[in-house]
Amino acid sequence: MSALLDTLRRKRLAALGAGVVLLLATGVLWGVLTPHRDRFVEAIHKKGYPATPSELDAWYLAVPPAENVALAYTNAIAGLTNATGPVTNYTSKNWLPPIGEGLSPDERSELKAVLANNQAALRLLYAAPASGRSRYPIHLQDGPATELPHLFKIKQAASLLSAEGLLHATEGDAEKATQAFLAAGRVAESLSEEPILISQLVRYADWAFLLPRLERALSLTPFTEAQLTSLQTLVEAAERPQAALRAMVGEQAINLAVFTDRKMAVDAFKEVQGSRGRAGDLLAAASLTLFRVSGLLEKDKAFFCDDMGRWVAALELPYPARFAACEQVAIMTNTPNRLCIFSRTFLPGLGRFHIREADHVALVRVAATALAIERFRLAHTNALPESLHQLTPCCCQMLPEDPYDGMPLRYKTHGASYAVYSVGSDGHDDGGVAWDSKYLKVPQDVTFVVKH
Repeated sequence: MSALLDTLRRKRLAALGAGVVLLLATGVLWGVLTPHRDRFVEAIHKKGYPATPSELDAWYLAVPPAENVALAYTNAIAGLTNATGPVTNYTSKNWLPPIGEGLSPDERSELKAVLANNQAALRLLYAAPASGRSRYPIHLQDGPATELPHLFKIKQAASLLSAEGLLHATEGDAEKATQAFLAAGRVAESLSEEPILISQLVRYADWAFLLPRLERALSLTPFTEAQLTSLQTLVEAAERPQAALRAMVGEQAINLAVFTDRKMAVDAFKEVQGSRGRAGDLLAAASLTLFRVSGLLEKDKAFFCDDMGRWVAALELPYPARFAACEQVAIMTNTPNRLCIFSRTFLPGLGRFHIREADHVALVRVAATALAIERFRLAHTNALPESLHQLTPCCCQMLPEDPYDGMPLRYKTHGASYAVYSVGSDGHDDGGVAWDSKYLKVPQDVTFVVKH
């Protein structure tokens, strides 16, 4: 009897063990065959945005080679030389004569030499098709390792062309100045669809070179209605509110890959640790394993995704709600915990992007308004409008608002001269105080001033 009970007990244990094994095997098989659900990725996809570098690459629409102006620019900028001298540093934002004054004889002589050295490249830049469609040959599938070799040269090209525009204005040739400024603007706008933050920052920098030089050009020589209209059309189109949103979405997809792709995560750890070689690979791989099994990687990922989600949502709004929402995100975002290694690497650089974008929008709006004023002046025997409301609908479709507070742009006249300005990121009307590199801590507005 005892033997029979032992036999039954062993059979039950064996059956139970087999059931447990079967249950575990079923669970493993289910886990293998069932797609992993990532709530962060699902939330991104629900909004119609890419969540991986490969998806981002597909989202950044291809352009047929025959229509791709980026290919023409890539060929042109390859021949650029940075031959600035001690007098004419055209790549510096600080290189500007006072408003109402042209370039000095020494500056003109040196700049002409630089232009002569870059004649072949400039000819190609001017000849590039004005299709407006552009995609540079970059590989977004590489995630954070994506190389952007064109950015430096694009900035150099836009700077040189806008400097040429100021040179022509100094010499009284409004038509050549117009063509140079138009070419500079088209070069800058070739980056407008690139879904990467640094690309948009370079685009903003290009316009921050171009528009102050155009500002001075308008004070130096008279422009025709056709010239002013073509410049106004280009400047108005440069606002591109979707560009910043696309860039933030791209940044989200690129950096999210570090949390999901082992190779990219190991490479990121190597950067954080500053390690190199085979020993660095082993240390980074061991660190990643420890980071993952401890649950810290998932916490870091949650922090990153929550913060990026707030930035993307804020940039989906129009101005001025957009700037106010971004300011709130910047205030709400706590500094990531020291153990949120990747978030501490990626997120701090986002904190001032919205200010750079808003400054760009403000500068574009005041410049476009000034061009409308110049058109009004031509049509009214050199008389300035008493208020900006007189510009519609004859010289502009609608009056742009200050992106910072939603109020009308400010407008002040002094004889035949005037200033159009935005209150800037501090939200305070400083009376049109312009940016000055010598007094960076002085309150300032975003201005466009024309003196006659």
